[in-house]
Amino acid sequence: MTRGKPPSNVDLVVEGKVFLGESLEWACVAIEGDEVVGITSPSHAPSSEQKITYGDGHIILPGMVDIHVHMREPGLSYKEDWETGSKAALRGGVTVVCDMPNNVPPIKSRESLMRKIEIAEGKSLVDFGLYIGYTGELEKCSDLCVGVKLYPEDLAEPGLIDFLREAARLGKLVVIHPEDPELIRDGGTNYCDARPPESEISAVRKLLELGSGARLHFTHVSTSGAIMEILAKKAQLREFISFDVTPHHMLLNSNLYSTELFKIAKVNPPLRSEDDRKAVYGVVRGMLADAVVTDHAPHSLGEKLSEDFSEVPPGFPALEIALHLLLREILEGRLGLKTLNLYSSRPAEILGIRRGRISMGYKADLVIVKIGVERVVRGEDFVSKAKYTPFEGWRLATETRAVYLRGRKMLEDGEYLAERGGELICCRSS
Repeated sequence: MTRGKPPSNVDLVVEGKVFLGESLEWACVAIEGDEVVGITSPSHAPSSEQKITYGDGHIILPGMVDIHVHMREPGLSYKEDWETGSKAALRGGVTVVCDMPNNVPPIKSRESLMRKIEIAEGKSLVDFGLYIGYTGELEKCSDLCVGVKLYPEDLAEPGLIDFLREAARLGKLVVIHPEDPELIRDGGTNYCDARPPESEISAVRKLLELGSGARLHFTHVSTSGAIMEILAKKAQLREFISFDVTPHHMLLNSNLYSTELFKIAKVNPPLRSEDDRKAVYGVVRGMLADAVVTDHAPHSLGEKLSEDFSEVPPGFPALEIALHLLLREILEGRLGLKTLNLYSSRPAEILGIRRGRISMGYKADLVIVKIGVERVVRGEDFVSKAKYTPFEGWRLATETRAVYLRGRKMLEDGEYLAERGGELICCRSS
């Protein structure tokens, strides 16, 4: 098999069992500079300055692309920073992250966006895109951001339709946290009542009815009702509507709120009923979701264990385990191998970047996964500053052995081989 004829001599050849979008094939990936320049059988591999073979018990995947993370810096670096967050990403096989704008202060101007880029370029070990918040400076920031993020409070803004039309004119992706602020209430310790399924369904319906012409992407969708609303509209406007789901909404349900992990598991939107969990899992199994994201949202452990539940911030870290949770489901036969595309090539397509796929002309982002290990998820083992997880105690059978970013090895056997190296990605033409 040959996919693209490589030059006769290249910088690097990586050989092993390679995931090529639908199946695993024993192949050689030829890399020149920062790109894949060919995929061949071992007998047709070009000569190279370096060749590395990953034998039985390993698979070679594209770098994962996580389009919803919170690196927290600037402003909240005690929770996470670009160094620790990007190290967590590498351990999870993620080579591109897109960071949300809810820093302190929020990223809503070109000046604040440029400052964030400067920080990330100085510390990140993975490539990154940035979102900007609801702002009157969208056009000024358009060349530096991958899209805009709308939070529940933004959905009540009187200028929302004009903002969406501006985003449509500029061709910017609009990522929406779909919860209707009018339906969010004080539910005490019953967090599911505080943010009921109806709030998500209502927000999705309202945004779909606006008809702004913007590309709308609904993130961390958690209810069967919202899924049905989105899929019905996608049948009419496929190019303008997309949505993602998280591993925690796929694999966990609201029963966790009656356990000792109830504070750790607090997240927006909340973990839902078993029926909703099955619906989320079903759109992943059926490849109907457009992407899987982590919503990596670290906080300090002290904050998560606050005595007053209303003061417990929502969210938890996930970058280090998301890929391996998906692989757990795949290896145990509940999901197909192509599910990996939802965390790699499909989110890259939403952004319009040539990442997340091992293919001719794509960036040489590779993740080497070792299969057949036995390990238990322990938050205390995370490299993230947030050393806790609602998946505490889950058993996994894979681990990240090595990661290449644009052809450069960044991680091997738990050792980080660089202090920085991440670059900004900007827009659909990147």
